[in-house]
Amino acid sequence: MKIMKKVATVLLALLLVMSTMSLGAYAAGETGTIGITLTADKTKNLYPGDIVTFTINIKNNFNYVCMRWPVMFTAKVFEPVIANDGNGDTDYCNVSGYGSLSGVDSVLESGELPSTSEAFGGTYSKTNYKGLLIQWTGGTSSSGIAYYHEENGSDCIQFQLRVKDAPTATSATVIIPTTTQCKGFFYYQAITDPADISTLYKMSSSTCTVTSTGASLSVFKESAGIKAKTGTDIVIDPEGYIYGFTEAVRDFAEINPSTISNWITTTGGATITLDLNSAGAYSTGAALHVKDADGNAVADYQIVIFGDINGDGVINPEDAADLIIGYLNLAEWSEEIEPKANAKFLSCDTNADGIVENSDYGPLEVAMRAEGYINQCYDPSNPLIYFS
Repeated sequence: MKIMKKVATVLLALLLVMSTMSLGAYAAGETGTIGITLTADKTKNLYPGDIVTFTINIKNNFNYVCMRWPVMFTAKVFEPVIANDGNGDTDYCNVSGYGSLSGVDSVLESGELPSTSEAFGGTYSKTNYKGLLIQWTGGTSSSGIAYYHEENGSDCIQFQLRVKDAPTATSATVIIPTTTQCKGFFYYQAITDPADISTLYKMSSSTCTVTSTGASLSVFKESAGIKAKTGTDIVIDPEGYIYGFTEAVRDFAEINPSTISNWITTTGGATITLDLNSAGAYSTGAALHVKDADGNAVADYQIVIFGDINGDGVINPEDAADLIIGYLNLAEWSEEIEPKANAKFLSCDTNADGIVENSDYGPLEVAMRAEGYINQCYDPSNPLIYFS
């Protein structure tokens, strides 16, 4: 595949072809068929910002030197990919051609598409759909004019559409309409003898039968990720930590992976998995992995349970010993919480004041004596919840 440039010879050829057609050149008895199949490189699990490449496969029975199709797409989901072609011209949808095609031109024509009743009998609307006009013209040379003729079909043209950043629908359609009211947007010009460019035929709706197959796609309105469930204290820290499992660790300093959905909600079809920490528990240092609907990694987080510093699922004297190591500022620690060095160090800050020091021992001692438990929502005004 190569991108076709709108060079002067191609434009000249197009002008020659169009001017010839304006004379009404047509020979009775010339008939043709065109079968258009439109496929997408991905049809499901699309996310905001994704770019989809569509391929138009053309099957025909005549020597076509000019072809043009309207492509309509769901405007609630898709928008054109617009770029500069490097020559100062706008390149809509990165249209490109295969093989020996001599010219490709794409023009956004949403404002000129048929109205609802004209094109689709009320099924679609211009509000919901936008359009792209794709055109190919054969180049000329001393030996004649280039043409397209593929009895068995061949990939002919590609173009791209982009999923909007905030799509308002979860399904989309990309079609090449063939209704009677859309015939004015189709244009086919053919030639019997490629060496004889003086006889060009404009294929009308009565002499050229067009059929097409479109593409249906499914999208997510949101990107794949996670968010705190409403009514919980969960904090999803962009630095890669998750904490706030207050009620979840009331009796044990460990979360239950089977109830993680009580605390965290997925978005965009994401899935989450939990890995045990080095101590074999779902506590401080346990990893939460987020993947999109296709199984691709999106984000990784570490669980933090304040007070369970060594991550074994209980708050005991071993955690107190680790806390002392923390506020004595040994080599593997940093006194200031910011930047957070690791989940283990963050879990030392039991009073939520942003510093690891001896004052963090108080809440830890209350938890060790089972007089109460540490408030996991990291609230400096209320670091402890006492048992009544």
